[in-house]
Amino acid sequence: MLNLYWKSKGETTRSLIDKPFETETKLEEYVFHNPDLLEDIFILKRQIKTGAHQGIPDMIGVDQDGAICILEVKNAQVTEDILPQVLGYAIWAGSNPDSIKALWLEAAERPEGMEIDWDNPDIKIIIVAPSYRASVLRMTLKVGYPIDLMQIRRFAIEDEEFLLVEKLEEQVRPVRETKGLEDYDQAFYEKHRGKTAVHTFFGAVRAIEAFVKGRGWRLETKFNKYYAGFKYGYRNCFGVHWSATHVWVLFFKVPRDCVQDLKWEGWELQRYEDEWKQAIIRCHDPQNPNVQELAGLFDAAYEYVTGSGQA
Repeated sequence: MLNLYWKSKGETTRSLIDKPFETETKLEEYVFHNPDLLEDIFILKRQIKTGAHQGIPDMIGVDQDGAICILEVKNAQVTEDILPQVLGYAIWAGSNPDSIKALWLEAAERPEGMEIDWDNPDIKIIIVAPSYRASVLRMTLKVGYPIDLMQIRRFAIEDEEFLLVEKLEEQVRPVRETKGLEDYDQAFYEKHRGKTAVHTFFGAVRAIEAFVKGRGWRLETKFNKYYAGFKYGYRNCFGVHWSATHVWVLFFKVPRDCVQDLKWEGWELQRYEDEWKQAIIRCHDPQNPNVQELAGLFDAAYEYVTGSGQA
């Protein structure tokens, strides 16, 4: 049984009371209105009608890697019985990409610069629930789609609410018959981006890694199809993103007001993306990215994501 306690300086220890969501609809609404609880997902729509036999997934979205995300929310412990249900949604999404593309084109303020392979899209399943039977995690590793199990529990103390959010054990992406397993390494990027651009891309990644090490931050460098992110847990703090075939930019998870009126010698603010809550910064000289000039922005992003400026 999980017990959480709250202790402020000079105060006695107080127990946090488990405060489950009243209904599945309430939990779904909470996730829909607070998508930052998940990992960089732009939600297109809730309650999608997939036809007479497939049922209705709770939400459909896209992530920063251009994958179509099927989100299913349960307000009780999840058992392995959910797998046929979400697999049906995933099969429908892979078979009907035009239906999801229509939702994408209708979406207001959709993210800029997204590359989605509508002819053969990547499909990702995300299940949100307060708890899972142990067999669910084991069985997801046998499924031909990547599945994220997000555990969300709510606790309260007086008028304050606290959320325990956990992505259950990082999973190895299974091989899909249509595309196979991809390794997002230097060779992969060079195949699609060219050697010169990839050389500067990895130069920026290494420069940021050195900066992170100097700060003593415990962040993981994670390479994806379109970006290299520096993660605190499952959330990105900042990273290097491909904005075009041969052009990369930096992204920082910060509030909009953090970048208003800022000027740098070697960088410029390209835009702020409200849907991802991130600033996009372009380098004037990609061959020599001086990341130290952006130290204040790195600090702000780390503090914004972690809630603390300390390592």
